[in-house]
Amino acid sequence: MDKDKFHLPGKHYFLSHSVGAQPKGYDAALAEGYAQPWRTEGFNVWGPWFDTLERFKTGLAPVIGADAKDICPQTNVSAGVAKILFSLPERPGRNKIVLTEDAFPTVGFALAQGARHGYELEFLPGGEALADPDAWERAFAGDVQMVVPMLVYSNSSVFAPIAEISKRARAAGVYSLIDAAQGAGTVPLKLNDWRPDFAVGTSLKYLCGGAGAAYLWADPETANECAPLDVGWFSHADPFEFDIHHFDYAPGAARFTGGTPSIAPFAGARAAHEIINAHGVEAIYAHNQALLSRLFDALPDEAVLSSAKAGARGSAALIRVRDYDAAAAALAEAGVAHDTRLGAVRVSVHLYNDENDIDALTAALAPFV
Repeated sequence: MDKDKFHLPGKHYFLSHSVGAQPKGYDAALAEGYAQPWRTEGFNVWGPWFDTLERFKTGLAPVIGADAKDICPQTNVSAGVAKILFSLPERPGRNKIVLTEDAFPTVGFALAQGARHGYELEFLPGGEALADPDAWERAFAGDVQMVVPMLVYSNSSVFAPIAEISKRARAAGVYSLIDAAQGAGTVPLKLNDWRPDFAVGTSLKYLCGGAGAAYLWADPETANECAPLDVGWFSHADPFEFDIHHFDYAPGAARFTGGTPSIAPFAGARAAHEIINAHGVEAIYAHNQALLSRLFDALPDEAVLSSAKAGARGSAALIRVRDYDAAAAALAEAGVAHDTRLGAVRVSVHLYNDENDIDALTAALAPFV
């Protein structure tokens, strides 16, 4: 679909679920948005640097179906989750936070700190049932403060029904926080239409932007109900007021900024936005799903440990092999970049993969499945 615009280590790169491939325009974007203005502007660099952050938000917005003004740059997903958790208004009787056994551990680690404010975590069972909105019914009870689904679950590759979860949560007065890390850029995400309360994600994976360029999205009405604890001068409605005795929260998502923002990660991360937006996420999703179907058609049904159901899967797969060490050696010999979870081969597809990659993968795996 678009191999020529990326640096692809090895012959066949299947690791977008971990680290997306680097766009060939990354170095130029980093220089233009960060290093060059610093070199030439000196003290006056903040204007160009603020422009860099705005361009990051503007490029990301269509990828996640949002408005740029509702996006707040973050250092990582964990920081975004913690900021949201400790910003929520106290609501007597609502002390449960619902997530699932399949959630990425960092989300659970961050949410567990809510015990300091009296929150208790409740875990729904994992597995393919998470694609069914009815499996989330417990999350919409009157004692729940927030429900936290992943857009796509990292090991099972289950594509959660975020639109319906968000709708039911809002109707029940439950806040919803979407972790989009394993889906943004490769599956449809329509935050403005689906209307969860919050979303967090990273540029590290399918957004192909590297580490450090994460983001927090907040519904503007919900954001204005929240009072983040982790604040700094960029959370202020007027950061340049410089009155230590006066603080007003910035409107909307900007109140989650905190102190002086990083610039360099967001400068480089912009490089992939142009490529992704040129194709559109819907087209990337269709491309990736066709590749996964080709992969699954070539494998025995019992070899596929992750979700294989069209319409309910992300862009990754777990493949059971009889001897992982031997399979890994064969994959390395064939130039197939992968990793492992649960003793299985874990791979993912993206816009720079094609049918030749899939055929190389299946040929290398054939003796072991």
